[in-house]
Amino acid sequence: MPIDIAALAQSFRSPTLRRRLIAAALLGTIAAPLTACGAGGDRHPRFSTGTHGGYRIASPYGNFLAARHARELNDNTAAADYYMRALKEDPSNALLAQGAFLSLLADGRVAEAVTLTPALRQHNPADYLPRMTQAAAQMLARDYDGVLQLVAEGPTGGIHAAFNPLLSAFAHAGKGEADQAVTNLQKLERHPLLAGVQAHLKPLLLDLLNQEEAADAAYRDAIEGRERAGTRLVDAYARFLQRHNRYDDARRLVDQQLVFNPDNPALLHARRRLNTAMPSPAEPLIGNAVEGLAEAMFASASALGRSDGGELAELHLQLALFLRPDLDDARMLLGDIYEARERWEQALAMYAKISPASAYAESAQLRSAWCINELGRTDEAVKILRNMAKADPTSPRPLLTLADMHRQMERWSESAQEYTAALERIQTIEPRHWTIFFGRGVAYERAKKWDLAEADMLKALELLPDQPLVLNYLGYFWVDQNRNLDRATKMIERAVALRPNDGAIVDSLGWALYRQGRYEEAVVQLERAVELKGGDAVITDHLGDAYWRVGRQEEARFQWRRALGLKPEQDLALQIQRKLDHGLDPVATKN
Repeated sequence: MPIDIAALAQSFRSPTLRRRLIAAALLGTIAAPLTACGAGGDRHPRFSTGTHGGYRIASPYGNFLAARHARELNDNTAAADYYMRALKEDPSNALLAQGAFLSLLADGRVAEAVTLTPALRQHNPADYLPRMTQAAAQMLARDYDGVLQLVAEGPTGGIHAAFNPLLSAFAHAGKGEADQAVTNLQKLERHPLLAGVQAHLKPLLLDLLNQEEAADAAYRDAIEGRERAGTRLVDAYARFLQRHNRYDDARRLVDQQLVFNPDNPALLHARRRLNTAMPSPAEPLIGNAVEGLAEAMFASASALGRSDGGELAELHLQLALFLRPDLDDARMLLGDIYEARERWEQALAMYAKISPASAYAESAQLRSAWCINELGRTDEAVKILRNMAKADPTSPRPLLTLADMHRQMERWSESAQEYTAALERIQTIEPRHWTIFFGRGVAYERAKKWDLAEADMLKALELLPDQPLVLNYLGYFWVDQNRNLDRATKMIERAVALRPNDGAIVDSLGWALYRQGRYEEAVVQLERAVELKGGDAVITDHLGDAYWRVGRQEEARFQWRRALGLKPEQDLALQIQRKLDHGLDPVATKN
């Protein structure tokens, strides 16, 4: 498991160093959700009897309120059940039907959601998701003419303009109508949302239609000359080459991509498949039109990403799994969405369905261990990871996950030990391994093993000299210790040049200037840092110090009071209060 640099950054609590890593944070977290599930015959006993929020749950309105509350907690199972109870008592209510449909779909109960689509489509024929769900059900039933009729009925605008060609393409493919299938897919070539999806699907569709030469050319056009080409497409092309007895070409393709994406589970799985003594022809990635539409739903979910919190992507992934339950890529992406919402139980359930023979088997185990740890079952999580490390003495990933867990619990020495054990399993250190030295260096720094921390940071820079996170961290480390100030300042200046809008890094530069007595210059940088990263107690405190040094005492006190209001750690809070009471000594430096 690669080190989660974002989580690493968010966990450090040093009043002087913690925000050096925040520059790397990519994902936020939300408050841990409550659960509406319980034991017994009713899955939601908290809301099943008596009243909730002043309303009787026996009433449609009470069930509606409970459903909305469950949706706010991202508990789709409870929401769907409550909506369905309310709908049973008020079957003509379109609002309840819509809520039930969306909750069922999000919960993966697509077959139940399908039963609601006729009423929803009668109420609003242009509603995209009920129409798409109905089409998926028709595809699964091999009712290709029904899908084409659905497309012909319209609508044709908005999001339908993107997905009508996909539905038509694979419905025609299911009927063996190759020309119509290719023509429809081609309509998406310049679509602003799905042009990338079309490029991904084109060789797969041609492969499905047994158009060997055209498929080969389309695969090469989509992959050759591209670093980090889509791994599913690379795997599909490797399978295509295997089926046509071009084993050397397949191996070369996979090895070329592994250079740029060396830890990718799908590529490693493909290489193991190809490196067997007698590799046999591999099954195509897409074996029929239904699997083709599943691939389209997965690819569109990947394209949508988390632009809306992952909600539309989540629904597309559920449709993909409805069409193709063995699509482990979709399960992994869904698990990732659930983790981002801190729905650990949902993520665990998704990872548990990953096949042990899947390319993602190890990744699913690692993610499961992480979820179990987040649920407070740390001993169980550690046991899982220890067993994984013992079962495969060559893989560093379980040990890296253990290192991250110890880091999260601020067990710095244990974290460093696990990083060390992971490094011992890596035969050749490459630039991509900078994250491990960086993580261990931070653990050493927090454990007050300064020399070891510095050595690891320097090693990380040796592996990746222009890594702004490391430049900033080590530069600030030296500045805060009043060491190597000239070199540290140059390193931080380089980090600022690489990430000019990162408030934490700009703050480092301001603090380096402050340490050198260049107070007017420091004020300029620290004011900018506060603008870029408001709400940081350390940066605000630094600005207060700089104001004091240039004679702006009232503004300094204002910033210090602001910093106190931002709830700094106790040591920093005591320092700030002393400055509010006595100011800064004319010759004092900040420790």
